[in-house]
Amino acid sequence: MPTLFIGDNPRLEAVYEEKPSGMCVVVTHPHSLMGGDMRNNVVMTVWDTVIGLGCSALRFNFRGVGRSEGRFDEGAGETRDLAAALDFAGSRAVVVGYSFGSWVASRLLRERRVPCVLISPPTALFPFPSLEGFDTWSVTGSRDQFCDVKALEAVQDRERITVASGVDHFWFGSEGVLPPFLAEKLEIIRPLLP
Repeated sequence: MPTLFIGDNPRLEAVYEEKPSGMCVVVTHPHSLMGGDMRNNVVMTVWDTVIGLGCSALRFNFRGVGRSEGRFDEGAGETRDLAAALDFAGSRAVVVGYSFGSWVASRLLRERRVPCVLISPPTALFPFPSLEGFDTWSVTGSRDQFCDVKALEAVQDRERITVASGVDHFWFGSEGVLPPFLAEKLEIIRPLLP
C-alpha cells in the first residue's frame, strides 16, 4: 500500500485505504521513542480488522517517526498530529489508539468529541484525563505492565473497560483477542456518528 503525506507543519507519513462504509478508523501507534510506529503488530491487527469490517482506515507516523517531519514533542505535538489525521479522515471518524497513542487520543478529547477505543492505555506511565461522559471504550490485558487497571477505573466507567486474561502490554501472540472486541465496539459506535 503506497504511503502519502497528510497534515501541514509537520507533514506526516500515512497510509490510507478507503472503503464504502463512510466510517474511517484512525489508528495511532505506541511511543515514538520506544520503537513505536504505524507498522506495529497491534496497529496492523487493528488495520486488518477494520478494513475487513468494511471501514476506511488511516494509520500514520507521529512527528519524528519514519518519514514524518518534526521531532518528538512529549504528547503536545502528537495531539496536533492526531487532529490533522482526523481532519483528513472527515466527520465520520473513530480513533483506535494503542498505548502512547491511546493517551494522545484521550488528550484530544478535550478539544474534539470523537469516539475512541483505547488499547492498553498506559495509565501507570501517563496521567489520563477523565473519560467519563465521552464515547470511549478500553481494552487491556490482565498482565499489562503499563496499564494500572485501578487508575483506569478512576477515569473511565468500569462497564466500558475490558480486561483480557493473560495478555500483556505488547499483545504478541494474543492479537486474536482484538478483532471480535473491535467488531463489537464499532457496531456500538456506528450509530453515534453524524
